[in-house]
Amino acid sequence: MFPIGGPLPVLVGELTPEMQEKLRKIRFCVMGTFLAAIGRFCTGDIPVSELLCGIVGIFLLNEDPNVAPCYACLASSPLGQCSMGHGLSCCLTYSFLAAMNSIFLMLKLLTGGPFVLVSFCCQASGAFLAMKLNALVSREELLGAGPGGPGSFGLQGLQGLMPPGGGAPPGGPPGGPPPGSGPSPFGGGGGGGGASGAEMQPFQAFQGTGMRLGG
Repeated sequence: MFPIGGPLPVLVGELTPEMQEKLRKIRFCVMGTFLAAIGRFCTGDIPVSELLCGIVGIFLLNEDPNVAPCYACLASSPLGQCSMGHGLSCCLTYSFLAAMNSIFLMLKLLTGGPFVLVSFCCQASGAFLAMKLNALVSREELLGAGPGGPGSFGLQGLQGLMPPGGGAPPGGPPGGPPPGSGPSPFGGGGGGGGASGAEMQPFQAFQGTGMRLGG
């Protein structure tokens, strides 16, 4: 519910088939986490971590038609008001919570019973799938959606430096003399140091008249 490092930028446009496949698998992981939480509660445990991870998974799957009733119920509750993100912006949060829960559940696999094993498998799989989904979304955000996307910023920036009629960008070609390297008002050539400039005299020490004290 509280995205780590700020909310992930929401991808503009439709999800790719690979993203939809990841979300479909995450849906089964979230359902398995809730079933494991119910089983642990019936056996005397208090599965707070499973419930929290499952709730974040519901917010992640806000556009899934199979989870829409649950999401609508949670979004209209105080949990929805406390949430800082919905949809893909919860991807990192769900991945982090599921991974942390899997680490702690690993320590209780031998003594926790079958519901602990189910919860571990579901949350470990969900953490892995959420990380893959986050990588896909980040890649799509970097590449952009067409020539006007964020990925074409570098090309557009270079084109913006070109003058209207083509030619070299303002400031001179790369490797050439810097702007304003013409003849100096104090004499001598500019940055080129051609024959038109005055020759520089070699520096000689101890030349000229000195000053005498008390003279």
